[in-house]
Amino acid sequence: MSNNNYLLTFHMTWSYGACLQAFATLEALKNVGCKAEILNFINPYERKGNETPFQLIKDGDFKAGLIAAAKNIIFQRAKLHARAFKKFHSRLPRTERAYTSCAQMADIEADALIVGSDQVWNPFITGGIEPAFFLQFGKATRRLSLASSLGSHIYNEIEQQEIREYLTKFDAISVREAHAVEQIAPLTEKPVFRCLDPTLLLDREYWRAFSQKPEGFKGNERYILVFNLASRTDKEMELWKRFSIDSGLPLWRLSNNTFKDKVFDRLLLGMTPEEFVWLIDHAQYVITDSFHGTAFSLNMGKPFVAMEPIRGNRARIVDLLNLVGMDNRMLAESACELPSIDLDYSYAESALCEERSRCMAWIKGALND
Repeated sequence: MSNNNYLLTFHMTWSYGACLQAFATLEALKNVGCKAEILNFINPYERKGNETPFQLIKDGDFKAGLIAAAKNIIFQRAKLHARAFKKFHSRLPRTERAYTSCAQMADIEADALIVGSDQVWNPFITGGIEPAFFLQFGKATRRLSLASSLGSHIYNEIEQQEIREYLTKFDAISVREAHAVEQIAPLTEKPVFRCLDPTLLLDREYWRAFSQKPEGFKGNERYILVFNLASRTDKEMELWKRFSIDSGLPLWRLSNNTFKDKVFDRLLLGMTPEEFVWLIDHAQYVITDSFHGTAFSLNMGKPFVAMEPIRGNRARIVDLLNLVGMDNRMLAESACELPSIDLDYSYAESALCEERSRCMAWIKGALND
């Protein structure tokens, strides 16, 4: 396959999941003989929340700028984000030129234009339907979607009509969840394949070789790792603490600001994506409300519990758990205790291995058909 291949995805965010899925997508493509680089497209709406205080004030949002500055000073947010992601971002292969619209990418020529994975088709994140993430630019021999997700979003009639037109240019389409298949399949005559998130296309041994022990760790630490994307209720944190006491394991939270709820015994600050994977792999138990926190717990074979996401995007977590027969690891709101630390992975590992082989075969065919 030619080397003139471009990937559009989220790649410059302060998110472990987004960074690792971008990296894993490139690695999965490489494994089927497709060397690609990231087309450095930045969706302006998706970048909201990553602006510097100066950028916010310059744009006229003085209040938000002052709040961001306070977070950077009091909770060291900018410093910790830089420590966690700056070097990793710089290593991702991407075009030197940055783009913010389809018009700017009109002259691009490629053998393959690829979009995915992550929630690139979720208007809630991209500020409406983003034509760039539907590859509405340039010239390409093949255009394909690789495990694109729309989260829990349900397209309205206007969005459906716009997407239906965009999908006519695609040669192959895959999405990440059954929910996405249900949304996309009626809008195109092409078959819509359900593909694993790319982080799951790379196996446990790959990620162990990728991972890196954080500075100061011996490797024999025993802990419960908490990775939550939003503040949780007092009731939930009481469950965590009781589980911690009963198991004799301390609660360590992975975070990129120095605010510390009293329930936690330790904050793990400014961890890199490599250290993130290591910390999951060496935890005795993982508590998370993140899709990729759940995905990496599954991939590394760790006991875990998935919390209901605060922002309502549960479909992608539930879909993954159903796929590997672990729907009982999603904690119900009425739950009075966490699932057991003992977890039988025999079926899940077999199902994941089978899905991985099926998806890699699809990707190879989609690129070369």
